[in-house]
Amino acid sequence: MQTSVNSSLKPKVQPFLGISAKSSNAKVSKPKPQTAMESKKLRYTLQRTAQSLLYDRNALKQHRVCSCHRNVASDGVSLWRKTDGSNARFGNLISCGSVWSCPVCASKITESRREDMQKAQTAWILDGGSCLLMTLTFPHAADMPLAELLEKFSKALDHYKNSRTYKRIFGTATALVAQNARKNKPMKNVVEGEFQRLGTVRSMEVSHGENGWHPHVHEVLFMGNDALLSSTRAKDELTQQWVESLLKSGLGSREQLSDMYQYAFDIRGGDYVSDYINKFGREPVKLNGWSIAHEVTKSNSKLGKQGRQIGKEFHYTPFQLLGFSTDGDEVAAALFKEFSKCFEGKRMNYWTNGLKEWFSINETEDEDLAIESDSPEEPKEELVARIDTFQWQNVLKTNTRAELLIATAKGIDAVNEFLQTLATRPKTHSGLFLDRARPDINRFFH
Repeated sequence: MQTSVNSSLKPKVQPFLGISAKSSNAKVSKPKPQTAMESKKLRYTLQRTAQSLLYDRNALKQHRVCSCHRNVASDGVSLWRKTDGSNARFGNLISCGSVWSCPVCASKITESRREDMQKAQTAWILDGGSCLLMTLTFPHAADMPLAELLEKFSKALDHYKNSRTYKRIFGTATALVAQNARKNKPMKNVVEGEFQRLGTVRSMEVSHGENGWHPHVHEVLFMGNDALLSSTRAKDELTQQWVESLLKSGLGSREQLSDMYQYAFDIRGGDYVSDYINKFGREPVKLNGWSIAHEVTKSNSKLGKQGRQIGKEFHYTPFQLLGFSTDGDEVAAALFKEFSKCFEGKRMNYWTNGLKEWFSINETEDEDLAIESDSPEEPKEELVARIDTFQWQNVLKTNTRAELLIATAKGIDAVNEFLQTLATRPKTHSGLFLDRARPDINRFFH
């Protein structure tokens, strides 16, 4: 059973040593904050590892990440930079939109989802409401396959949400009732809960530690107020119901009841962003910490090698496992492949029907959020150059996409200098890709 994280504890950096890893007390210096270009370089490195891990020579159809930021949408690849040189990006490339398996696409998708979450939270708090964070987890062991855990966890969640206890305490979401009313399809069986609830946003997070896979759900509750936090009776009933739902779904045992009652259910108030909004009437222009909005959108995509301490155990995100795989850890590589297979096609966040409409948030697919457009994304962005498909193929053969972006951030002279060195660079990859403008050039990629 995993304990809840004490926010006062400073996470320690732990090396991943496979499924037999033990936590140590070795002190490692805190890593320095990365620049935008350093972060982008890391994401491209990790993406290339994911492409190699998920590529199947015997398959007719490859995992979509294998072609991400390799295939060209039309003639040439455009190079864009911020005018202050702080960042750069490609244009005219095809993105896969996989928030689970692609570090490059996940960065854009999760940031957009965080902005949606922050917009809703800000509007609700300014309207006098409250945002609570409910976390649900369960006991697990190192030998449990992730697919089996997720199947049982899903059954437990369905049983929990459909229970009389949950419906009596939370009732029917106001946003759902309002949506049906707008459609002239009023609901017949509306349950008025003990605590007013506008709706919820649910996110699944998965990490890996000494005791194997650790799936858990974070759910933001848009409540009328904080009254639920002071109701010991209601929280105890919700905890008991969650434990019963776990047992019915085959997660946990009667021998683990004490730990399950203590750790499987947690509900707490908002974060510092909520305090800021209440004080200043708006959300902070720049977020300097980890907020509720981050917790439900970005947890799975954390990079670096800094494990998160949960109780006495250190946990690593899927992209951290991908990083260890890049360094040659075969156990981490197998774990990332297992994760990718289990989560392919799943949604990142689940909003109560009508909740996005309540806050005027548009429904946008992950694939659309990940698109690298061939036009300025902001006023302070400029087109540096456009390279042809032969130059792009050499970039892929030398695995130097990140280096090209670093040169792009510096300007056209740096780009030209970089391109001149391509002929002498060692060719480490095949460099195949699909050119949408000339679909017969190449059929595949790797």
